[in-house]
Amino acid sequence: MKQESPKTEKDFGKDLKTFEQLPARLKELELLQHQAEKATGQESIVLNKVIREKARQGAS
Repeated sequence: MKQESPKTEKDFGKDLKTFEQLPARLKELELLQHQAEKATGQESIVLNKVIREKARQGAS
């Protein structure tokens, strides 16, 4: 059986750590989305901007 290279194992560890953090990030984004749905005007715009920024941070 072929052993995985250390680089692959390191990447797997990083990916696993990111995966473990997903539920907390999604919960935060869902809460912000709920607040944005209730908000009106400028507050809604600001909340939607925050949601987009946080979603981008999670994707990178």
